[in-house]
Amino acid sequence: MKFKRPLIVSILILIVFVWVSIFGVQGNSLAQVLQNEVYLPLVVKPAAPTVVPTPTVGPTSVVPTAIPHEGTLIIDHTSVALYDRIPAQYLRAAEALRVTYMDRSVGQNISDGLTCLSAPNWESSASHCRRDYIDSSLTDWKTFTLNDNNIPSAILFPGGNNRNNIEVIFGMGTWEEDLEDFINRFPGYAGSRDIITFQHNYLHVAAGSTIDNYYFDQNYNGTNMYDLLALENQYPNKTFIYWTSSLSRLIGTADAQSFNNQMRNWAAQNGKILFDVADIESYTPENQPCRNGQGYEVICERYTTEVDGGHLGSVSAGKIRIAKAMWVMLAQIAGWNP
Repeated sequence: MKFKRPLIVSILILIVFVWVSIFGVQGNSLAQVLQNEVYLPLVVKPAAPTVVPTPTVGPTSVVPTAIPHEGTLIIDHTSVALYDRIPAQYLRAAEALRVTYMDRSVGQNISDGLTCLSAPNWESSASHCRRDYIDSSLTDWKTFTLNDNNIPSAILFPGGNNRNNIEVIFGMGTWEEDLEDFINRFPGYAGSRDIITFQHNYLHVAAGSTIDNYYFDQNYNGTNMYDLLALENQYPNKTFIYWTSSLSRLIGTADAQSFNNQMRNWAAQNGKILFDVADIESYTPENQPCRNGQGYEVICERYTTEVDGGHLGSVSAGKIRIAKAMWVMLAQIAGWNP
């Protein structure tokens, strides 16, 4: 097919017109869009800051510190009845005191008495806490329960005293060996205990003992009270407690009576704390004194089943009695003024 030149020219003109009409307008529109476009600045979102959580610090464990007691404090058989009057806040304060005492087998009996008082209540306490003689003949004894009609008041207690901060350590030597051992061990406990104290057991005051001759003798070359005083001066922020000895059915002796009386006089004259265990053991729950034929203090028969000894394990009243007195003492050290 053969086209004429005028027709070809006309077609080309038409194509150019259409091209300009379409793409020319679009070009203008694109130019206008580009002119009117708003460019926002590039915003780079910063990375989220690293949050280091603050460690959760639990409450600081407050270590109670016993303020050294000022003035004479004598805990004896008349103090036992105060146990039921200790206000709850002073019992809690007493429980916070960290106590270590050194003793022998009777010291373990006293510790058992403290454990008795720590039971939730009397009826749930261990059987060794609920034993007593069945009548005034003091021959037969039994373990009492709530099913019994006449439970002796000397073995009753409310319970609930936390004794976790009270510990006993042991000495098994002569009076002088144990005293020296206590003094040597004291620094090892001074950093963690408020009260570190020591009792002489009844074997230390048996007939023939030299304890009453030398304990308060300032010129004695061995270990005695003046070494304890030097220790007290070395640790002025510690509370020092002095004790009379434990007793047995046979001890009652002249040496025991002399030593214990000297300790009582010395504590009273020098403004010390005295835990008079000998006095507590030598009075019945009815406050009647127990003396042997020579007039010396002995442990009351009510508190032990032994004929010659003075252990507090088989019947309960003795160890409970001393444990109650200890709480009375600690409550007063903690600030109670009965």
